[in-house]
Amino acid sequence: MGYTSIVCGVTGSAHAQKAALEAAILAKASNATLTYVYAVDIDFLKRGLAVELSSRSMEASFEQLAGHILNHVEQLALSQGVTPKKVIRKGPVLEVLQQVVAEEKADLLVLGHEHRTFFEKAMFKGDVEDHAAELKLKTGAEVTIIR
Repeated sequence: MGYTSIVCGVTGSAHAQKAALEAAILAKASNATLTYVYAVDIDFLKRGLAVELSSRSMEASFEQLAGHILNHVEQLALSQGVTPKKVIRKGPVLEVLQQVVAEEKADLLVLGHEHRTFFEKAMFKGDVEDHAAELKLKTGAEVTIIR
């Protein structure tokens, strides 16, 4: 199927990098625009911690890390002949993804499968796959999870 606009959520994981490459390949094949998005969500650090100064410092560090990760996936896209847009946005991951998909009028959202421990599943309310149907319903975009 041909797409017109693809959004790919990225992190530093190997699966997210694989998803970023696959999104670039799909964008090239469909002649679609490609947007990589990194959500800076530090709410998990604030739960039970009253350290505003530390949270601000951590948020700045995560934004810097996001920039490095986006530069890396940009190189993956460029290797496929695709020039991506890069977005860093603060907020809960699901909300950020929904916002960017709507803004870009994306018809495909590509995500990498993230293996999570029991603790991480509790903290992030499940696996990526647990949120795919919700994202599709709320955005209208097809959701593909790369393993």
